[in-house]
Amino acid sequence: MRKTIKTILLIIFVWIALSILSKSNAATASISASKTTATAGDKVTVTVSINAATWNLEVSGSATDTIVGYNEDAVNEKTTKTYTVTSSKAGTCTVSLTGDVTDGTTDVTSNISDSVTITFKEKTSGSGGSSSSGSGNSGSSSSGSTTTKKPTFKSVNDTVYTKQECNLRSSWSTSSSATSVPAGTELKLTGTSSDTINGYTWYRVTYNGATKYIASYLITYDKPEEEKEEEKSSNKNLSSLSIEGVEMTPEFNKETTQYTATVDGDVTELKIDAKAEDSKAKVTVEGNENLQEGDNVIKVKVTAEDNTTRTYFITVKKGEGTLTDDTLKLSALTIERVNFEGAFSPDTYTYELPLNTFVDSLEITATPNQADATVEIIGNSNFQIGENIVTILLTSADGTETATYQIKVNIAEGATVEEEKGELGMPVYIGIGVGIAVIIIAIYIIIKRKRAKKNDGLNDDLSDDDNININLMSRYEADDEETKRKPKKEKKEDKLDDFIKNDEEEKNEGKPKKPKGRHSM
Repeated sequence: MRKTIKTILLIIFVWIALSILSKSNAATASISASKTTATAGDKVTVTVSINAATWNLEVSGSATDTIVGYNEDAVNEKTTKTYTVTSSKAGTCTVSLTGDVTDGTTDVTSNISDSVTITFKEKTSGSGGSSSSGSGNSGSSSSGSTTTKKPTFKSVNDTVYTKQECNLRSSWSTSSSATSVPAGTELKLTGTSSDTINGYTWYRVTYNGATKYIASYLITYDKPEEEKEEEKSSNKNLSSLSIEGVEMTPEFNKETTQYTATVDGDVTELKIDAKAEDSKAKVTVEGNENLQEGDNVIKVKVTAEDNTTRTYFITVKKGEGTLTDDTLKLSALTIERVNFEGAFSPDTYTYELPLNTFVDSLEITATPNQADATVEIIGNSNFQIGENIVTILLTSADGTETATYQIKVNIAEGATVEEEKGELGMPVYIGIGVGIAVIIIAIYIIIKRKRAKKNDGLNDDLSDDDNININLMSRYEADDEETKRKPKKEKKEDKLDDFIKNDEEEKNEGKPKKPKGRHSM
């Protein structure tokens, strides 16, 4: 039993140890230098070691390299890199290791900041040991020593500028307090020196009313050119604005920001095409979703490059019904003596019309849905047995729209011209005859009435005596006419009576008789 317990405890211990060892591979980093004090011109080796991570190596504040410390399987592995650092002048150089690191094993991210500082001293000529006669003092080497004397400044009054971001020291010591200033900072130069102190030639300047010191190589007498920020465009105009399939009023103008439109009650969203004049401007559309019945305001916002804006407004009135289709088409199509009502539809453009009776043409009436549109019917004459195509061509008033309908008239083989005349021509002839007869009768009645009216007017204008004379003349004319109508025999008898009467009158007067004609015997 004890042996079993020991075995279990041993297994647990081994498991814990393995866990600890596996976690020992956590992200680590270190940086070191071959020496931290060197003479100007010397080369110093800096070694960086990391275990799982991506680090940024910085030399005096400037990032120069990136180091990766894990393999393709995201497993930590140690990586070592070396760098050479040197300086031609006395001073200090700091090499930093900074950045965020993620452990490939635990996915834990941490921030690392580590650095090493190297001090470079001014080169000095070494002197060998010497002894003074009679003295026991030995000479001492001055190699590696730093001059600590106070620099001698020559008074000047100039304006200078910093070449780069740098520190203004409170004294000529590199360890004195510093004020960091950006490149191009204007300084008042009050003193110059040719002395080298702590590896630098120092100049005296005034900054914000305080005396500061700066290495001579960090300043310039020439004012750096200011980086002018590129002027940003303020163009916030639209070059075009339209709604697909919907008329917008008034006509678009980039200076007009208020528009209206009307849509069908089933429309919930519009297809708006809005383009900015300036390619750097941005266009956004608001309120073009879930359009409600009534007025909806859609905003088309244009943001210029300089962030100034202009908004165009479209008031969209959504109705209940369906919008009127203004597309050019026929609103009605009829054919004389053909039942075409059930077959016609404005959106149907081809029709079949079979005929068992021969006709030379059809009486077609085509009505367009646009009042000013023109209608041209082509092929409606000289039909033949078989298929005949009649084309109805519509053209809008401005000529921008056209529509074409076709009627395929199929005349059967058995149809004849006589059948066509007997069936279709006779009603026409009868109608013409009746019309002519009515016209003749009307003309006759009119003439008769005019004559009667004329005679009535003449009698009204004459006096009573004139009327009596007219009546007598009428009688005389009647008697004369009667006389003319008597037969010749009666006329002879009248002459004989006249002769006898004359003879008797002569006897009474005592005149001798004169023989006359056959009665003289």
